[in-house]
Amino acid sequence: MITGSEEESRALMMNAAIRIVAQYGFEGFTTKKWAAEAGVAEGSLYYHFKSKQDLLDETFFMIDREIASFFQDDEEIPETKEEILQFVKKRWVSYYHYLLDNPLKTLYYNRYRNSPRFTDEIQQKEVTYFGAFRQVVANMDAAVHFTNRIPEDILWYYITDTTTSLAFRVVTGGTSHTEKSEQQMIDLLIHGLSGLIRNQDN
Repeated sequence: MITGSEEESRALMMNAAIRIVAQYGFEGFTTKKWAAEAGVAEGSLYYHFKSKQDLLDETFFMIDREIASFFQDDEEIPETKEEILQFVKKRWVSYYHYLLDNPLKTLYYNRYRNSPRFTDEIQQKEVTYFGAFRQVVANMDAAVHFTNRIPEDILWYYITDTTTSLAFRVVTGGTSHTEKSEQQMIDLLIHGLSGLIRNQDN
């Protein structure tokens, strides 16, 4: 039986949801399986969450907040194009390794983002977690008028979608992770961002 604070109980329940979805997918998720995995009665779900959908959404946001932490620290927000690229590179490495080190969360995160659950409303709420990253984009925009053609949320999804897709392939055995492949991914990411910036300069 789950004990402790309500926040701890919710976290344990959400982690149980992650394990169920990682094993069975969303189509195989049932409250019966979830309750057995969490070690609680099925009715406990409705004490901590409004519905099964609320549980699944909040589980996604829990992972989102953990990822967002890599884009928020006490460092000064960069302003020059070179500093911006290095900022994104450093955060990307932390983000990518988080996904590799947490394969069950990566499976959940990827499957959620590629499901009908990832609605426009959810996407808008997700973006609010990435305040530091949004500031970087604002600085980039001030320097090169980046978002005149590329909205900031497109830049964010360029990074997240590319990264989660690669990590998903690694954790499911579709491709291997090596220092070389990681460096190639970094080079591709930075090359893409540099190209977008150059296009704005022309």
